[in-house]
Amino acid sequence: MEIILAKHAGFCFGVNRAMDLALEIGDKKEGAVHTLGPLIHNPQAVKKLEGVGIGVEKEIKNIEEGTVIIRSHGVPPNIINQAEDKGLEVVNATCPFVKRAQDKARELLEDGYQVVISGDKDHPEVVAILGYADNKAIVVEDESDFSKLDTCKKVGVIVQTTQSLDRLQKLSNFLLERVGELKVYNTICTTTGQRQDEAGRLSQKVDLMIVIGGYNSANTNRLAQICRQNDVQTYHIESADELKNGWFANNINKVGITAGASTPNWIIKEVLSRMTEINEEVQENFEAVELSKNEVISGKVEQVNSDGAYVNIGTKTEGFVPANEVSDAGKEVSEVLSVGDEVNLLVLEVEDEEGKAILSKKRVDREQAWEKVEELVESGEVIEAEVTREVKGGLVADIGLRGFIPASHVSVDYIEDLSQFVGEKLELRVIEVERENNNVVLSHKVILEEELEEKKKEVLASLEEGQEIEGEITKLVDFGAFVDLGGVEGLLHISEISWGRIAHPSEVLEEGETIKVKVLGVNPEKERISLGLKQIQADPWDEFIEESEAGDKVKGKITKIVDFGAFMEVKPGVEGLIHISQLSREHIDKVEDVLTVGQEVEAKVINIEPGDRRVGLSLKELEEAPKVKKKVAKKTSAPRTEQVNDDEGSGVKLGDVFGDLFNK
Repeated sequence: MEIILAKHAGFCFGVNRAMDLALEIGDKKEGAVHTLGPLIHNPQAVKKLEGVGIGVEKEIKNIEEGTVIIRSHGVPPNIINQAEDKGLEVVNATCPFVKRAQDKARELLEDGYQVVISGDKDHPEVVAILGYADNKAIVVEDESDFSKLDTCKKVGVIVQTTQSLDRLQKLSNFLLERVGELKVYNTICTTTGQRQDEAGRLSQKVDLMIVIGGYNSANTNRLAQICRQNDVQTYHIESADELKNGWFANNINKVGITAGASTPNWIIKEVLSRMTEINEEVQENFEAVELSKNEVISGKVEQVNSDGAYVNIGTKTEGFVPANEVSDAGKEVSEVLSVGDEVNLLVLEVEDEEGKAILSKKRVDREQAWEKVEELVESGEVIEAEVTREVKGGLVADIGLRGFIPASHVSVDYIEDLSQFVGEKLELRVIEVERENNNVVLSHKVILEEELEEKKKEVLASLEEGQEIEGEITKLVDFGAFVDLGGVEGLLHISEISWGRIAHPSEVLEEGETIKVKVLGVNPEKERISLGLKQIQADPWDEFIEESEAGDKVKGKITKIVDFGAFMEVKPGVEGLIHISQLSREHIDKVEDVLTVGQEVEAKVINIEPGDRRVGLSLKELEEAPKVKKKVAKKTSAPRTEQVNDDEGSGVKLGDVFGDLFNK
């Protein structure tokens, strides 16, 4: 077996620089030293740094003192500012290629371009570049994201350093036909391109590829993807311990090895050493292989028919997988297996009557599926699976096992017809596993809820008091209306709907209606948003003050009766008070004796208080004044004094009638 190591494998310049910086600091520093997130995407390298006293913290708030090393993927500028504000010593180990992408993103933003980042939105490098674009860039992962770019006029493109040139070309071709001005910066790392090209060429020349690197390393995963696209059996490993002899037992003559940019050289050497040992063991033991019942082995498919598949398992004994042991999905053998496929198999019988070893693929797949499912329920990772059928109480999805989605976990809303999901692929999370009962419970709802929660946070963060925004009325209640602002609901209180008095929101609003409202208040912690509708309409009070003055006669409707008077709407949104003392020139015990709600009356404006938005009204002032009656005093033995006028409130003075007795 020939082993071929790719020329460009292992640490790239940027990663090597970051590791050297960190190890040097770890040797010299006496205080605490941390990297902000893993320095590179390789667990063995991270463990080596821990050995020299360098810890890993996910967030800057968790580091109180000492030195913080910025990893090779970089961080947004605000993180560095926070570290410096805390008095931490900052060592920036950002890869120069990543730094160039960050600088170009900032430059494009300052020049007025819509920044577009071609990359994986959750990758730390992309998150960092996004920060240099003031978080205003559009991240495009694949062609499904192109719709985000339809309205862009002046565009500048930045590329994640580990992206493929093919993705960049597709994005550039799309934009060229649609934008007025386009700038494209190819910020793909040169060594990344070399590795990918070399991996593609090497994988076409060998029978099997080994790709070494962290499972969470984007550039390593990309190398494995490129190799698999060339239809070569490819194994992605992190260390030499994961190598299995069985991979190399079946007509494997050439093995290619490559490694991601974050893979340390010592790991590559360990893999090469172990590969040499395996090569010797395979050569020595090929003829001496003995099968054992219930053993898992690997084989290469040599022939496929309706009865099953014949497999080369590296022994003199021929291997055969019966059709009913190929798959649990009820598919034809040819739908599952093809000549040349490398498969793992369980030995059911070492040798049948015809001398064949009877093998099972589906039982190995089932066991692997259970192991994967148990990992998924622990990690909470999101998977995608096709819904195969509707059953009582929910749906069934194929995840290598039978996965059940309860009706209550299909959507955040009630779904009456579940059959519409059959044949669809859904994002799912494993929420319950009972292996002994062959039960796997999945949920699509929890993912939708998380997306809604994230969208809610984004909307809450974007809202400001005084902002005008459109929303859809989702519900009308006695005390107001709830308005969907794009993922979060705000309350439009009944008192903020109209300048006029309304009994219920349904008088002026309808559910499903789109309206423009003003944000009156936002409380992100309590997720409360207060809205106003009348605030974006003309204030009728201002209009009333302009056109009215004391002494005017006004007509209106009685809107409310209280103990001390009645409120009258003089125009929509403006009410005045008719005090009980202004109802009539006669004494009135109860307002209800004179007025009723809804009654239309005419009143006189007796005072306007603009600062307090008060209008005083009177019915009494419009009544005809009573005629004045005059009285003549009766004659007495005392001297006549003067005439008494009741209307003027005057009368006879006692001193005039009784003399000086009352004048002393």
